[in-house]
Amino acid sequence: VYAIALGQVDRSMLNVDLAKVREDIVRLPWVKDARVSRRLPDGLVVDIVEREPAAIWQYQGKLMLVDVTGAVLEAISVKGMPDLPLLVGEGANLQTERFAQLMESAPALKPVVSGATWVGNRRWDLRFQSGETLALPEGDALAAEALVNFARLDGINRLLGRGIPRFDMRDPDKFVLRMPKGKTAPVIVDQPAVGRSL
Repeated sequence: VYAIALGQVDRSMLNVDLAKVREDIVRLPWVKDARVSRRLPDGLVVDIVEREPAAIWQYQGKLMLVDVTGAVLEAISVKGMPDLPLLVGEGANLQTERFAQLMESAPALKPVVSGATWVGNRRWDLRFQSGETLALPEGDALAAEALVNFARLDGINRLLGRGIPRFDMRDPDKFVLRMPKGKTAPVIVDQPAVGRSL
């Protein structure tokens, strides 16, 4: 911002193209909006609204900070990763706001979710810190309902951390557990809804 603004200091303040300065500043990844004005006789005032990082987007082997709209702010390293949700896959950055709304439906699970993969540009697979994956159905309402049901089932049955690699709730009529070879699925009490099978 300083480089763009200071590039104008050798001109007469009346000759500074304020619209061009603003346009150049708004192109910066971290800048959401800017206002540029003159303060005569020799001042240039720049007010900036910064984008705030909302998630980390992993795509094609790169990690990037993104804001809630999915705008890429900057590349980061694994060592420099802040404590933000990790969204993986093509177009996952554009789903940042939807993911945040999904997690608000089951806030008890937010601290144990380590990341989410946007699958086929239509649905989420959530990964938990304990190593499991939860496949959610398409559609915001169905995904939120499934996540709430999973949170309730986990609260009753302590599903996470039991060595079950994958939970699948894509079919609203089934709750499927993928078990390791030789292991038997645990008995799950309190089915998600009447008519649903485990």
